[in-house]
Amino acid sequence: MGAIEESFASHIAQLSETEKYVFYYIDEHPSTVREMTLSELATKLSTSNTTVIRMTKKLGLSGYSEFKYMAERITSRTQFIPQQDLLAQFRFYFERLFDSVNLEKLEQMAKKIRLAPTVYIVGVGLTKPIAEYIAKRFLQLNKSTLYTYEYHIIELIPTFTKPNDIILFLSMSGETHTIIQAARKMRYIDNVALFAITNNGQSSLAKMMDISLSSDIPTNVYENYDITSRSFIMVQADLLIETYLSLFFKDLTNRRPQLPD
Repeated sequence: MGAIEESFASHIAQLSETEKYVFYYIDEHPSTVREMTLSELATKLSTSNTTVIRMTKKLGLSGYSEFKYMAERITSRTQFIPQQDLLAQFRFYFERLFDSVNLEKLEQMAKKIRLAPTVYIVGVGLTKPIAEYIAKRFLQLNKSTLYTYEYHIIELIPTFTKPNDIILFLSMSGETHTIIQAARKMRYIDNVALFAITNNGQSSLAKMMDISLSSDIPTNVYENYDITSRSFIMVQADLLIETYLSLFFKDLTNRRPQLPD
């Protein structure tokens, strides 16, 4: 899934076949489209200006100019990073990640998760397996957890939540359109905490959260596809789980009856 497609994934089903053709052309040729006017794009694709504009409206935008701006913003924040010395590169980024780990945030999140009736974990695209991994780790500890990657289920989460529940978002960019829309709505749920693990601490998603963890590793893209390693988000996820584990076992130890002398 390309970065542009990922950003508008929840809206694609609403597009007609002709509109999808236009959309996927833009997703596959973002650099070309940045240089085209509306009429030039319509002519190249043998379609009409109206079709292109209708497509952008269905994506929740005001028109082609805003879509063009969004496409440029999505693709310009990424670059292809050649792997000259793979081990040195990973060592450098892992050291930078560990130097920036905020233990206080991890403990705050773990304490709230320990008290939460249910933890909802949201991850789409390539973060979906990480969401599933976190959910299954918590389920092993008898923590009620639900993970989802389906957009219609994500939209329904506010109808499921109870006081003190947690919603944990996973996102590489922190700018995925669908996730941002869902997070904006969920900010208005009473007594529910919003957490995120992203690769961008200054992203729109991170700024909306009660607490967020970020790896801040340079984004690596090739032909509009985000090929950044997910291992750094996995480290953040494991640190959160291990922090929770320490609280979990501490709680078990405190509850264990003391044997008489």
